[in-house]
Amino acid sequence: MSRRPVRALLVVTALACAPHASAWAQTSQDAPAAAAPSPEPARLWMVAGGGSTTVRGDCRECSHEGPYRHTGGVLLDAGVRVNDRMDGGVELFWVPGTSTEGDRNRATFLLGIAQFRPWRSKGFFLKGGMGFAWVRNWIYEVGEAPPPYTSKALGLTYGAGWAFRRAERVGLEIFGSQHVITLGDLETSSARYENVVGNLWSIGAAVVIR
Repeated sequence: MSRRPVRALLVVTALACAPHASAWAQTSQDAPAAAAPSPEPARLWMVAGGGSTTVRGDCRECSHEGPYRHTGGVLLDAGVRVNDRMDGGVELFWVPGTSTEGDRNRATFLLGIAQFRPWRSKGFFLKGGMGFAWVRNWIYEVGEAPPPYTSKALGLTYGAGWAFRRAERVGLEIFGSQHVITLGDLETSSARYENVVGNLWSIGAAVVIR
């Protein structure tokens, strides 16, 4: 048998296999980069911001209706990521105000909160919490102001919002919430007001650090 046909066959086979070998080598080099896992989101987070707050005191069994007062509020949250849809933490919310008579009052909330995201890929979240509230002077105006003092009460909150840049170290969120203070009974020299409640509605924005 002649050697020329054998050599020609070997050359053709080598040329046919060369592109496949090059492609296999390129795939092998790219495989580790494609298989690299995405970074794990940070477990600790902090939120700092504020917004516009409307305050109104109410007495459930009284004919007198408290006025609406507009002011601002400062919000500070901190907590941990429980999983990719749930967060837990604490909230500090501070709201100063002024009565019709010019007396200064303020409300301070210290609450345990939980934040839930119905959709993992969306920024929408729901938030609720409960804890303590301290009120400097009564926020329910009855015409006759009692002596200044600080009262501790039950505090509640619930709300919703939207978080932007959730995968970044520093993000932004907008929120709307209601805080409630159960102040109990208010007694002045001329009347007694039962089941006094303070309502605070807020709309604002905050910076999120993860």
